[in-house]
Amino acid sequence: MPTVRTLLRSDRPVTEGGGVCSRHGLSFGHHYDPERTAFGALVAHNDDVLDAGVAYGAHEHRDVEILAWVLDGAMIHTGPDGSETRVPAGTLQHLVAGTGWHHDERASDDAPAHLLQFWVGPGMDDPPPGEPSLTHHEVDRDLTLALRRPGVTVAIRRVPAGEWSPEDGAFRHVHVTRGSLGDAVAGDSLEITGAGPVTFAAGPDGAELVVVTTA
Repeated sequence: MPTVRTLLRSDRPVTEGGGVCSRHGLSFGHHYDPERTAFGALVAHNDDVLDAGVAYGAHEHRDVEILAWVLDGAMIHTGPDGSETRVPAGTLQHLVAGTGWHHDERASDDAPAHLLQFWVGPGMDDPPPGEPSLTHHEVDRDLTLALRRPGVTVAIRRVPAGEWSPEDGAFRHVHVTRGSLGDAVAGDSLEITGAGPVTFAAGPDGAELVVVTTA
């Protein structure tokens, strides 16, 4: 039988400085918890707000998949060749870092940007990292992405008021971005451990969810 743990936004460790405020759902940076290094394939989950025009700073990733869901404002992505892509609210960015991806991201100059980042690490039996790739998905309805790591999906769900059940999986991380689901409100997460059916009630305004499932 699956078990459910509610992770409140207010309980997340916070890293703040330089115009970036990041709330961590798992161990990240200086906030290390040996019991919170991963949840299934998910190795990081950050809820970030960047002041207008503020950037993370150029950095590189390797052999990880990073999903960025822009909630408010717009993010500007600068690729390895210096080209810029505007990523507005309602867009899911999918980075497969592969053998290496050097980039930067910043909020647009006209407003702060609020985004969620979900990092998925490689599995023990995954093939060696290949060529990196970057794709963007404008989401106007439910979306499910199958990731490079077998058995892992990331989904955007917009749920009306009433009962809702996530797809099955050994580990299901459900983050509420708007509205409410069960006892979780916007900014909270539900961690479901163990396969099997589980049902929640979305509040009167429904809920927008990001669901990371590890089979």
